[in-house]
Amino acid sequence: MATRKVNLMLDQELIRRARQQDTGALGKSDVQVVEGALAVYLGLRALQDARAQGTLDAEDADRLAVQEVRAVRRARSLA
Repeated sequence: MATRKVNLMLDQELIRRARQQDTGALGKSDVQVVEGALAVYLGLRALQDARAQGTLDAEDADRLAVQEVRAVRRARSLA
């Protein structure tokens, strides 16, 4: 991954709160904590975008999920 130096002024309280949310952040630098928080944010945004593009409503999605789980269980029991 290509990196470049960027100078930012961040609220120390935000970094402290991000560090509290990340249980493994004790040994991390502020840069690593901020990068981790950004990665989580971008991942959640990507998930929201994918959900928005979906054509199933919640009920249909649940029904499909149950059908798939049952199919996998049948296949396992036959194996």
